Amino acid sequence: MTAVLRAARAGVAVALVSVAGCGVPTSGVIGAGPPATGVPARTTVYFLADSGLRPVPRRTPGDESPVAAAVRLLLAGPTPAEARTLATALPAVPGRVDVSTDGDVVTVRFPAGVGRLDARAMAQLTCTVSGVLGRSSALPSAARRSGTPPFPRGTVGAVPGHVEVRAVGTTWKTLGTDVACPAG
Repeated sequence: MTAVLRAARAGVAVALVSVAGCGVPTSGVIGAGPPATGVPARTTVYFLADSGLRPVPRRTPGDESPVAAAVRLLLAGPTPAEARTLATALPAVPGRVDVSTDGDVVTVRFPAGVGRLDARAMAQLTCTVSGVLGRSSALPSAARRSGTPPFPRGTVGAVPGHVEVRAVGTTWKTLGTDVACPAG
């Protein structure tokens, strides 16, 4: 009988505590400063590694468009620590580039003195831009194995759902699409 009595008393104690609440009085709205902003925005830029393109996360400042910020971060190149294993094919750029976006077409205008971008530099630029626009448009595995693109040559911009990047200098223009960008 003693065990039953102890169990009954314990049950009554638990019930009283739950009815009493936690002891914190109610209050009105309390000002606590600005709302939380969450995790800082991040973007991925692509640098060159022995195995091909490697995604590298960067913290994105909120003072410009996400695409322009990503291009600027990419053009800054790898950090000294990253430079031990990563490289860039993009040239040093004297001044700022002008970045404009129209749907899936992004135009990056380089200032005078910057030479034409090679295929590796265009891959870095295109995959970085594609990532910002939320695309993952890697080639189907059959096309990667055969080396044949899934669309005819010369149809840049005519492939629905793919990002087109136009890199423009004072005397040159290079086009690229995200069909060869890493998935993810």
